[in-house]
Amino acid sequence: MNASTRNIVLAGLAVLALSACSEKTQDKTNEAANSAANDTAANVDQAGQAVENAGDNAAAAVDAAGDKAAAGAAEARQNTGEALEEAGKDMQKPK
Repeated sequence: MNASTRNIVLAGLAVLALSACSEKTQDKTNEAANSAANDTAANVDQAGQAVENAGDNAAAAVDAAGDKAAAGAAEARQNTGEALEEAGKDMQKPK
């Protein structure tokens, strides 16, 4: 085998080695990209669930506040009625 043939063979082997290395690099890059995409999807799902939970909690808090306000208004109405009744009784007493 002369020197030029040997150089061609070595160059061919180098190209094969580089292409194999490049293929492995591509595979690893694809794996990393897929992993990052999966992580992102999982994080988006978790964020969506957190937003949904926050919305549910806020709605429950608003409902509870509304219930307390309604109960407070009913109590105030009752107290006002009782106070007016007492005032009416006081006005009817002889002086």
